[in-house]
Parts: sequence; C-alpha cells; structure tokens
Amino acid sequence: MTLMAALCLCLAACLLFPLPRKYETEKQAVEIKNESNIDTTKLELKKASSSEILRALQIIQLGVSSGMTISDALEYSQERSPNTAAQELDRALNQFRIGFPLVRGLEEMAITNPGWQSITDTLITSLNSGGPVGDQLNDAEFILQSSIDTEKLKRIKSMAVKSVLPLGLCFLPAFILLAVVPIVASLVSGFIK
Repeated sequence: MTLMAALCLCLAACLLFPLPRKYETEKQAVEIKNESNIDTTKLELKKASSSEILRALQIIQLGVSSGMTISDALEYSQERSPNTAAQELDRALNQFRIGFPLVRGLEEMAITNPGWQSITDTLITSLNSGGPVGDQLNDAEFILQSSIDTEKLKRIKSMAVKSVLPLGLCFLPAFILLAVVPIVASLVSGFIK
C-alpha cells in the first residue's frame, strides 16, 4: 500500500516538474545540427513571433514618427529588432536594395509570416497613397497587442486546468491510501471485535 502511494507521489512529481528538453535553446540545436554535417540549406527559417513583430512595429513607429521615410524606418527597425523579425525585415529590404519596389518585399514578408499582414497592408497603402501612416500603425499595434494578450489569457486558463491534473491523479489517491484506508481498516477491525 505504501509502495502504491510512493508511486503516486513520484508520478505527481514527474508531472509537476518535467525533465529538461534535450536542447535548451534553438541556437544549441542549430549548432549541433551544423556540427553533425547536416545540410542546413533546406531547414525552414524560424518565423518571428507576435511579440517580436510587436517590438519591430514599435521601432518602425518610432522611425516614422521622427520623420523617416518608410524604407528608412524599416532599415532602422531591422537593425534594432529581435533576430527573427530582423531577418524577415532584411529579406524584404534586400529586394528593395536590388531595385524592386518596396511593396513587393512587404507583400512577400506578409506571405512568409502572416503575423506581418496588418502592418504590411498599412505600409503598402501608405506607400501607394502617400498618406501619413502613424495613426494606422497605432491601430495595427493595438490589434497586435490585443491578440497577444488574448493568447496569454488562453495559456493561463489552460494552465489552471493542467495544474489540477497531478492533484487528482496522484496526490488524492496517495492520501486515500496513506490516511483514509488505515482509518477505515481500524474502524472495521474495531466493529468486528
């Protein structure tokens, strides 16, 4: 009986405190892949997350509000954004640097990572019409921030349910085996005598 309770407690500890992953960071995984002579040209590039896109958007807004052109603001943001967002901005700006319209690079960036869609639509509209882009970027930032907050709330709500799982599966059976069963057994043996 105590062995069963100990196993339940061990299972609960494993569920609450999982073992670390094989690679702590993606950088370590890429380094290991490069060391093992795997062809890295076919590996997919990591897409920028919503929070990285939001950070890049805030830098773009800073550049545009200070009087920079959209292309200059994108370059400014590319230099100061998180790595994955900077790579995506760099791919769009490279097309502009070799002579293609900036609109083409922005469209391709939105196709590659749909998280950029509202931002690129705003920038393309401003490039085509020549109108100011500050207010529209503020709206895009608000929408992006709202979606990030919604995702965080979903993760928090799911974590509440997941945290109850070890309690229901492991701690309660262990408690019943260690506390309730001996008390009931002593009561039953007292009635039998």
